[in-house]
Amino acid sequence: MRLSVNPNDKTPIYRQLYEQIASDVLTGAIAPGTPLPPIRTVSKELGVSMITVRNAWDMLERDGYLVTRAGSGCFVAVLNETHRKSRVDERLCTAVDALVSDAKSLGVDRTSLLALIEERY
Repeated sequence: MRLSVNPNDKTPIYRQLYEQIASDVLTGAIAPGTPLPPIRTVSKELGVSMITVRNAWDMLERDGYLVTRAGSGCFVAVLNETHRKSRVDERLCTAVDALVSDAKSLGVDRTSLLALIEERY
């Protein structure tokens, strides 16, 4: 697993880590049961605070992407199809909401936006 952060991005670093791992879990790029590297290791490799990494790991566990085994570390959770679909839908809705908001502010009508999406898809 290769993680990276962009300190110039307006997205907080813990959120950048969260998004990378969540995406990899949803797409299957990281298999269920895969151990995550220790927080200390990620912190040192990325040059960020251990608290930042801990926040990302805690959010991932809260949202069902990770499980923690006492004394063993954090592992990618097994997502059932309903949970996986719910998470995918949630992420897509967030992206679509932002797109629709941008389109409206730019004066793009619904038909034109849908045509553009169809063209890009």
